[in-house]
Amino acid sequence: MIFTGALETPQLWLRPLEENAATGPYLAWMQDAEILRFLEARFSQHTPESLAGFIRSMNQNPDALLLGMFLKDDNRHVGNIKLGPVNREHARGDIGLLIGDKSVWGRGLATEAIAALTRYAFEQLHLNRLYAGCYGGNEGSARAFVKAGWAIEAQLPRYWRLGDRWADHIILGCLNPAPEPTVSA
Repeated sequence: MIFTGALETPQLWLRPLEENAATGPYLAWMQDAEILRFLEARFSQHTPESLAGFIRSMNQNPDALLLGMFLKDDNRHVGNIKLGPVNREHARGDIGLLIGDKSVWGRGLATEAIAALTRYAFEQLHLNRLYAGCYGGNEGSARAFVKAGWAIEAQLPRYWRLGDRWADHIILGCLNPAPEPTVSA
C-alpha cells in the first residue's frame, strides 16, 4: 500500500523505510541473536542486500506497509512495525514489530506503535480485524499488544521450537470498534 506520510505517537514518528536503512542499525539488529530470539528471522542470514530487497518488496506491495519507528527527540531509528499482508476480501491484516534498539526496551514504544497502526488500519483502511502472534515467553510483546487494546484470543501449546525447548504460540486480535458493517451475500 502506498503510504507517504507519517503516524505520530507521543514518543515516535512512524514512517516508511527507505532502502538505505538496510545498512544502518537495522542490519545490526538482524544479526543480534538476543534481538531475534523470538523471531523466525533468526533462521536466515541478513545482509544489506537482503534487507534492501525486503524493504523494496514491502514498499511495492499493495497489501503491506513497513514503517520505521523513529524517536521524536533525536530521530533515531529504534525499530520497525509492519502491517500485512492485508486480506482485502475479508478486511483483515497482520501486525508484526521489532524493537531493535535495546536501550529503549521497556519504554512503551511498542504499545504506542501498535496503537497508532491499529487506528490507521481501522480508520483509514477500514479493516475489520487485526491479528498478531508471539512466542509464549515473549511477555513484552504480548503485554504491548494488550496495553494497546488487543486481546489474547488463543494459545497453541508447544507450537514453536525455541532452542532445546518448546514455546506456545500466543494469538492476539483486535476488532474494529466501529459498528459492524452488513455483509451481503
